[in-house]
Amino acid sequence: MKNNNCGSNPITLPYFAQDFINHLAVINKSRNTQYAYANELNLFFQFLCNSLTTFPSSPEGINSLYYMENVGHRDIEAYLSWARTERNNGVRALARKQAVIKSLYRYLLREDMISKDITIKLDPIKVNQKLPKALEPNQIADLTDILKNGTGLSKEQLKYQAYTEKRNYAIFLTFIGTGLRLSELCNLNLTTTNLNKGCFEVNRKGDKETVVYFNSEIAEALNDYIGNERPRYAPGKPEALFLSIQGKRISPRAVQNLITRYMEILKTLGHNTDGFSAHKMRSTFATLLLRETDNLAIVQDALGHADPRTTRIYAKVLDEQLKRSAALIKFK
Repeated sequence: MKNNNCGSNPITLPYFAQDFINHLAVINKSRNTQYAYANELNLFFQFLCNSLTTFPSSPEGINSLYYMENVGHRDIEAYLSWARTERNNGVRALARKQAVIKSLYRYLLREDMISKDITIKLDPIKVNQKLPKALEPNQIADLTDILKNGTGLSKEQLKYQAYTEKRNYAIFLTFIGTGLRLSELCNLNLTTTNLNKGCFEVNRKGDKETVVYFNSEIAEALNDYIGNERPRYAPGKPEALFLSIQGKRISPRAVQNLITRYMEILKTLGHNTDGFSAHKMRSTFATLLLRETDNLAIVQDALGHADPRTTRIYAKVLDEQLKRSAALIKFK
């Protein structure tokens, strides 16, 4: 038995399950993903110990693959049923649990640790995929107008806007124009920002270092912020690109609060921006890029998606926007 320390609370797993978690690290799965998988598997093994007489009384006693040979697909179905009724897991949570177990069995079979994969007998759990929200062109236009001109802002908001206008404008343009994740944007450094070449050096999920490009409009906004506003926040020489007004690296929470505040202002102008978050800025970039290129492979690479299936959802977003646009055409 080994302790999995990829999260804040160590999780004890059988050696073969820990080997699987180590494999996730090798294929560049993030530490959060490793911890989530370990947590799901720990719960699965606890259930098996409590429900199967052939298993030891606790996961600590699972010291041989012999125990796994006594698990059938009905036992996995019983576990999923238990998770639904006793833990109130919804469809998405159940689908995630099933996917983790299937991944473990595929790994064990590939490594010749087991003779068969019983999970192929499991019926897939269908999840109704929700389309990610994305800002539409008219919403982006109004947002940039608010950021640049203060349209729709109160006197108090205008006072704050005057102090942080260039930073906020650069943040939103960077989000919408590059598709960076919230953590990636907050971790940008001045030394890894090249305005002349129009690119950032970014450390993406799975510790993948990559170059993310941006256009001249973003370069102009960044240059304006760096040259004319950032020095007010930074009497010293902090390495972070985007700073709080205290001169420290801006936090993900602060950026999310910033987005929430401006989405509320957009709502006062008649836009439906309920539930918009930092990830919706990323969705906006993906939808815009797909509209311009009509190439899912380019969008996948720009977003840093390892699985093309993750990217295809944005094609559906574009379809929905096209449907709404078509409905606006009137003949009378």
